[in-house]
Amino acid sequence: MRLIACLIAVVLLALAPFVLSNHALYLMTLVAATSVVVTGLAIVTGQAGQISLAQGAFAALGAYGMVIFAKASGLPYWIGLPLLVVGAAAFGYLFGALALRVEDHYLALATMAVSAVMQLLLTHLESFTGGAVGLQVPPLRIGETSLAKPAMLYALIMPIAAASVWFLWTLSRSRFGRAFAALRMTEVGAAAMGINVLHYKSLAFALSAAFAALGGGLIALLTTYLDPAQFGIIESVRLIAIAVVGGLRSPFGPVIGATIFVMLPEYLGALGSYMTLAFFVLLLVCMIAAPMGLGGLAGRWTARLTALRRRGAQ
Repeated sequence: MRLIACLIAVVLLALAPFVLSNHALYLMTLVAATSVVVTGLAIVTGQAGQISLAQGAFAALGAYGMVIFAKASGLPYWIGLPLLVVGAAAFGYLFGALALRVEDHYLALATMAVSAVMQLLLTHLESFTGGAVGLQVPPLRIGETSLAKPAMLYALIMPIAAASVWFLWTLSRSRFGRAFAALRMTEVGAAAMGINVLHYKSLAFALSAAFAALGGGLIALLTTYLDPAQFGIIESVRLIAIAVVGGLRSPFGPVIGATIFVMLPEYLGALGSYMTLAFFVLLLVCMIAAPMGLGGLAGRWTARLTALRRRGAQ
């Protein structure tokens, strides 16, 4: 049944560019790119149990860094962005090592400081970032072909988002995922079991930063314009809300949360000044009905159906 569901989803996603409008494709692609950024939070917070308010800063590193690197070196985005992802992973690993001495709200403050510093740099390094005015993002080119059309960006970004879901699912079932789970429950217990706490905490931050930088670069290609306000502390809090509503420990959580936070404001716009109130009321209902996130709720329903099917077979 899972295989059939996955095949149906693949077919529907493949048919989307032929039946949907450009605006609908843009929204779906934005959901996919945002889910890539949130995948990093699902790893560092959902699986490893570390609080991070620096996801917006890591996304800015990928978005701004990709454009600045391309202008300075003349190399295309498809070379610069992977290099920045590796660089962000290295920075995240180093930050995880430095953050070993702090935890809980102290760790949250440390990651918040990273976001604050990043936003200051984006605002004041005007010669590189454009300052408060922002930065124009030239379209991605492969040879002489410009990938600026919504259908082209959809075909580029959607497989990356699908690979992120697969990575989360695989990671949670690997020995790294089991080590992250032990780290989430208790660092002292994890160390007593022989788990290298320093290495795995740093690895969690490295993976989080890598996915954030990758997603930030994809969002830059999609929106074609960068603003420092897109990557501040408020954006990091919004990304955490997306992860929590979608389900921190579900491989589909980032996609579910990103869908809600991207699509709902679009369709609640007809409510005018009441749109924000209606949006947060719906979020509150989701949190009450599904405290483990909507992805966790779907997982519980699937487990119950499986149990009922097994009882029927017996």
